[in-house]
Amino acid sequence: MVNGMINRYNSYRTYLKNKFGSPVLKIPVNGGFSCPNRDGTKSSSGCTFCDNRSFSPVALCEDEVTNQVTGVIERSGKRFRHFIPYLQPFSNTYGSVEKLRSVYEPLLKIPGVCGLAIGTRPDCLSDDIYRYLEEISQRTFLSVELGLQSGDNEVLSLCNRSHTIEDFIDATIKLAALGIETVAHCIIGLPGETEEKMVATARLCASLPLHGVKIHQLMIIKGTALETAYQQGEVAVFTLEEYTGRLGNFLTYLNPKQLIHRLMADSTPENGLIAPLWSAQKTQSLQFINSFMEKHGIVQGSRFLDENRSRQVLS
Repeated sequence: MVNGMINRYNSYRTYLKNKFGSPVLKIPVNGGFSCPNRDGTKSSSGCTFCDNRSFSPVALCEDEVTNQVTGVIERSGKRFRHFIPYLQPFSNTYGSVEKLRSVYEPLLKIPGVCGLAIGTRPDCLSDDIYRYLEEISQRTFLSVELGLQSGDNEVLSLCNRSHTIEDFIDATIKLAALGIETVAHCIIGLPGETEEKMVATARLCASLPLHGVKIHQLMIIKGTALETAYQQGEVAVFTLEEYTGRLGNFLTYLNPKQLIHRLMADSTPENGLIAPLWSAQKTQSLQFINSFMEKHGIVQGSRFLDENRSRQVLS
């Protein structure tokens, strides 16, 4: 219980604190990777919603990866004892194992680093990379974050993801079989997504051996394909109230054991945010979300558990 409020969802931050015995600082890192959806391998235009300069504070950073992490550690003073470098911009398994080793291994040698988080796409994992990730997971904490965004192939096609839900399912099952913690990134409010499709995405996540889910609202970022569609009135974004209602519903269909890494994304107009502007008010928006969940009795996994009980009765 926090400030008189019961725990409405399974917090990843709390999980890390309990796992390592004190708060853990996750540090965004630019590993210098690219993306097959941008370099022409699958597409040259990227996802319609994506501009890493707005989503990641290190997207334009060209410092050595170790300097990126040690700089943050030094600035944090003595507030943290444990650190997890988070390879965030683009697809951080998109390359040879030798390339991955040259980025990952120096990070793991930094004093205080207790593990590694890797953001990537489900179609950027070869057999050699699976084996290397398994090796890492056997000697340190490892979390692999896979971009799903939607559990509907039509929605994925509309936003030019250039991968399928089948790719995501395959990657998740393979990572789980190796004992690697896997996280799904999901966006609520993509073009073409109905309430039913959103629920289907949550149910898909609940059915898979996912350790966690990271949830985002759709944001319109300057210079993206979605900005053009938004300015022409072809795409809408949620108000904070609308998003909170859908987020709460989404959470109820997840497995209650899955960790929630994030309830919303944030950016600022200075970094290209066009809409919704409540995305720039992270603290206030999270306060609203948590109060809404408390007021309406929303608990992660409640519908998941109800549906499981119903299936058991029928069987």
